Amino acid sequence: MKKIFTTLFALLGMTVAANAQSTVDDIKPMVHSQVIVFDNYTGNGTVARVKGTLFSSNYALDVTGGSIATNKGKIDLATMTYDNKGTETPLEHRDNITDDEIKALQAKYGKYGTHINSLRLKNAQDVIAVKPTAGSKIYVFGNGNNKSGKDSRIPKFSKSADLSDALNAAPAADWGPMNMYVYKFVVPADFDGKTPLYIGTYNGDAFYSYIIVEADEPAGTPSVEVGDLQYDDAKKLYYKEIVCTPNNYIIDGADLGETDVYYTTDGSDPTDASTKYTEPIKCYKDMTVKFQAYNMGMICEGANNEGTAEFKFNAPTLTVDGATATIATEYYNATNYYTFGDAKAVAGNTFTATASGTFTAYTEIKNGEYATWKSNPVSKPIYVIDPIKEKKVLTITGTAVEGEPDATTGNPTYEAQDAQLLINGNDSDPCFYLVPDAKFSCIMDAAYQIGEQQVYLQMDKPNLTFKVDEGESVHVKVVVSKNSCKNITSDNVDEKKTFVNVDGTTYGNEDITAENGNVIEFDIEAGVHTFQKYSGTGNINVATIEFSAPVPTGIKNVENAEAAKVAPKKVVKNGQIMIGDFNIAGQRVK
Repeated sequence: MKKIFTTLFALLGMTVAANAQSTVDDIKPMVHSQVIVFDNYTGNGTVARVKGTLFSSNYALDVTGGSIATNKGKIDLATMTYDNKGTETPLEHRDNITDDEIKALQAKYGKYGTHINSLRLKNAQDVIAVKPTAGSKIYVFGNGNNKSGKDSRIPKFSKSADLSDALNAAPAADWGPMNMYVYKFVVPADFDGKTPLYIGTYNGDAFYSYIIVEADEPAGTPSVEVGDLQYDDAKKLYYKEIVCTPNNYIIDGADLGETDVYYTTDGSDPTDASTKYTEPIKCYKDMTVKFQAYNMGMICEGANNEGTAEFKFNAPTLTVDGATATIATEYYNATNYYTFGDAKAVAGNTFTATASGTFTAYTEIKNGEYATWKSNPVSKPIYVIDPIKEKKVLTITGTAVEGEPDATTGNPTYEAQDAQLLINGNDSDPCFYLVPDAKFSCIMDAAYQIGEQQVYLQMDKPNLTFKVDEGESVHVKVVVSKNSCKNITSDNVDEKKTFVNVDGTTYGNEDITAENGNVIEFDIEAGVHTFQKYSGTGNINVATIEFSAPVPTGIKNVENAEAAKVAPKKVVKNGQIMIGDFNIAGQRVK
């Protein structure tokens, strides 16, 4: 299991070359009211965010990339509530939002319904950007993890990506709980639709479902709404309707009457010679419709608007049963495709793997002669591995090579070359699967090394998978570097915890500086298990992992060990009746 770890800068360079990232220069000015539904970008919390991605019809930019979620609750704009353990609870908000304002938002935007808080913002780490105009009201809907007072997790607005010089005040000590809330921010007078407004958070991660921007629009500006995806059974086509609502032309309080609205679909600016709007416009492909208002035959200056029909399709349903994957889609006129490992995409609905790897599926939807779309992708691992049947010792080898000095500190940096995971001295083993992009780190300070080991496996993602047979358990011993915690130099003992995560369950020690504090031991029973990232303790750098030979699980299996020609001996140890190393509850006792 050999990997080569390159520097972060090289990885970013490759990404830029392959996928040209957008910048704030590419964001469309938000001169009209907009609703950003984060589920449309994150695929309901299933599609990974990518740094430099424009979304919401190019009115928003994912500046940093970051995390997504499916378990942070949901908000219903139709009722302005959230589900609080089975109780429909009104959204929390601060005093700068009135009850009448909440009712007005509900009446105007309730049609957007319920969406999950799927996009994370976190301090200056996870940041998005928009380009609003002066006086616009920005309403942010999300989950603040039930923090209160000065610890409340609310949006933070700034003209700079690092969120320095915040434009809104930090939360105060007298704030009540901000669990699921709507937060209001009024855009300052010096924003003209050209200056980016960066949005992160105060006090850590919070998760969001919507941002509503109510712009200060010129008189007579028509309202525009893009409808949901629909299917025409007769034509066998998908479509979206763009609905325009003309508004009266009111100047200095004087109502000058109704407006006529004209539109174009070719990207040009409408004139009174363009098509007059009389009914909803059906769109069968991605397209933008531009509108312009006229009053008594005269153009209403600035009273323009546009609507963009973007077609987004959910990922197919992917089911993995053992080595076989099955794909199903909810859409008509659709063909499923899949890739496995580095292979090219092929059409099909089932696949049986002969080796472990990552299976990715998507759906292609053909809309007559108008368009062909690809759905969001979905990926799942397929594991074709044998159960552990003997003692296995996993070690890491590799060479630490000095790279370019850190651009900020000037300190030397190191990269792991020829990094390799060995199992009982071999570079492969049918009982384990290591993801191809596993990351290896270098520890150069001898005080934190294990022996003189310099290269370690970094637990920064789900990466190492193993299998324990039915009716058996194995004892696992993980040795990590002596600085595998949040902050080894901190005086706060909570920052010296070290844990590993297996299938979402954490095992570890409260203080890595204690004797053998960097040695983590636990028992694990039958199943396919994966080491994952545990974000609560910083980077975990693994030196070795030892798996014992399997033993029967629990007293029942031990008593039935005759079939295995084992004659267990019952003894009393530490006041407990023991069979071998196990008590009657099936727990290992040292």
